[in-house]
Amino acid sequence: MRRTLALQKSVAIALAFVFCYMSVFIAPANATMVRTADILQKHDNNINREKVISFMQRQDVAAQFKSWGVEPEEAQMRVMVMSDEEISMLAKKIDELPAGGDAIGFILTVGIVVFVVLLITDIVGVTDVFTFIKKR
Repeated sequence: MRRTLALQKSVAIALAFVFCYMSVFIAPANATMVRTADILQKHDNNINREKVISFMQRQDVAAQFKSWGVEPEEAQMRVMVMSDEEISMLAKKIDELPAGGDAIGFILTVGIVVFVVLLITDIVGVTDVFTFIKKR
């Protein structure tokens, strides 16, 4: 009987010590509300980071990095430590780059410029291209 009381006493002391130790050195948990905008912003940042990394993994981009003397793996590691603002700015620049050239926009711009030039020269009287311009 004495042995069991002594064993129970030593186990109780050991458990009390463990509970005190854990309550002193473990920080309490704080629960707060998370806004939807914060979650969406974090999601957008992850998407932008993935976009930049996938852009950097393209063969032509990797070849350009190598021509500048930068290893593509090193550049990707640098992207991983960039801030969210830098990543979003870089992803925006990637979105603005022409993908294979903007042929339709270029053709429309050239066509409009040619039309305006011919219209002005027809109004001045240098050319006679358009029939709807009244000549004097």
